[in-house]
Amino acid sequence: MSLPDLRSKLKRHLSSRYAVLRWRLERVVGCKHNAADALQETWLRLEAMAQPAAVHNPDAYLLRMAANIATDAYRRDQIIVTEREREELMHMADEGGNDVSDPARIVAARLDVQALDAALAGLSPRRRAILTAARIDGMLNADIAERFGISVAMVKKELQAAMQHCKTCMADAEAAQRSDVAGRRKY
Repeated sequence: MSLPDLRSKLKRHLSSRYAVLRWRLERVVGCKHNAADALQETWLRLEAMAQPAAVHNPDAYLLRMAANIATDAYRRDQIIVTEREREELMHMADEGGNDVSDPARIVAARLDVQALDAALAGLSPRRRAILTAARIDGMLNADIAERFGISVAMVKKELQAAMQHCKTCMADAEAAQRSDVAGRRKY
């Protein structure tokens, strides 16, 4: 099949199966908006395709292409702090003019850590492992689901329950009062 024919076939396939492809991609990227953006970018890249390739499964081909686009966009949107900037931040005073090494702040921070440790200790081992995988290791919900042999929906429920438990346990801790413990995690 020639390149123009391949482009046309894939673009027709993308158009006809757009809703299904967006739904499946949404499960990967975690957001309907990002899935739609990635599929639109996929359409544009199909037009700019440099060389023909054999496509045996158009759904899989288009989803892989869109997932790669979404991953690239996510990485591009991340703020990267250089080692030098990190060192500068570690040695600067806070906005209130207080020195970072203020004893009261150190005690408050230690109490926050103790409250978080207590909250984590109150979680079931599986729920704690899922929370750790998501928030500390930065794993995708799909990868966590595969690791634990559960559905992505169950991962979301477990994460929500774990975060709510931690928020409830840390209600009096300064960290919970000054920040959103739910955080932002899309991928």
